[in-house]
Amino acid sequence: MHRRSILGLFLGAAALSLPGAVPAQSAGAIIFTNRRPPREMVGNIRGWASSNAVQSYAEDVQSHVWRVQFMAFLSRPPRAAEVTLVFYKVEGRTRRYVTNQSVSLTNPNDRVFFHQTVLHRSPEEFQPMEHYEVAITVADARGNTEIARGRIGLVGQVERHDGVVDFTGSAPVVH
Repeated sequence: MHRRSILGLFLGAAALSLPGAVPAQSAGAIIFTNRRPPREMVGNIRGWASSNAVQSYAEDVQSHVWRVQFMAFLSRPPRAAEVTLVFYKVEGRTRRYVTNQSVSLTNPNDRVFFHQTVLHRSPEEFQPMEHYEVAITVADARGNTEIARGRIGLVGQVERHDGVVDFTGSAPVVH
């Protein structure tokens, strides 16, 4: 073997042994967008998604929801009728499971798809001014396998209370 080949093998093995290291070609991505893709998209769909990417969504203040949409670029075809979106709250360097939802696929061999969903504000689930990681998993013979991931922030007004409760009305009101 040539010296360059041995060094390449060594560096490749070292990179793969790092925690969380994934070869660049095998990592799927979720790109959150500010609008739907064109119905008859011709050309570079990933380029379109990247040019319409967003880092956060603003809360609908009337209904207290976030309308989230994304393009999924999977690391491999799921070969299943549905995949699962798994939501995690990012807390420092860790992520805490929040919830999941199923997504039906029109073609189980497609590696790219668009999806939109609604996230409801809830103390146990989604809160404003927080960051979340979304993973797409598929169930197969080996269990659940993650085939794409992305991060998004949720923006909105954080409810603040001063600790005062008004008992003068028919129901207590927290201020």
